[in-house]
Amino acid sequence: MTTTPRKISVEEKILQTARRLFCQAGIHATGIARIIEESGVSRRSLYTHYGSKENLLKAVFETEADMWFYWFDIELPQKKCSAEERILALFDLMQEWFRKDDFFGCVFINAVAEHEKCNSWIQEIANAHREKITAKLVAMVAASGAHDPELITEKLNLLIDGTIVAAMVTGDGKIAHIGKQAAADILRCAK
Repeated sequence: MTTTPRKISVEEKILQTARRLFCQAGIHATGIARIIEESGVSRRSLYTHYGSKENLLKAVFETEADMWFYWFDIELPQKKCSAEERILALFDLMQEWFRKDDFFGCVFINAVAEHEKCNSWIQEIANAHREKITAKLVAMVAASGAHDPELITEKLNLLIDGTIVAAMVTGDGKIAHIGKQAAADILRCAK
């Protein structure tokens, strides 16, 4: 039996195209005209759904944040394993992400790297996202029995960010396996 591919909405076409282009080519280098051309939608559709490039970028941020929250709220809690193994499983999820054709790095990291660092609303959004992820991760680290959950979480945050950047730079999704080994080392020394 064959299945027909899921039809995506105009809004989703715009969002997927913008996410790919913002990460692949850069936010400044990606104009509305290019998003319209590559998504195959009308200018009117883009502005009806998003209103502006800034709003579209905010929607792209939300989409990537949703991926992370799905991992922390749905995927990882469903795993029947220890808290430590659940933390390490995050690197398996990242490896799956890195293997996707549309992986060009983290939209938050890329956006902050591309924009001014002072008084940037983009940096504020990225920091807010990081704080939410950190809160979820620190709870997992505490459940693993780590002696100083906040410190261990910051070490893991650095490792996660570094793994994402290394996967983007090298194009090698297997880098997540090395990140997982380093996370295991951090967790082993944390008790």
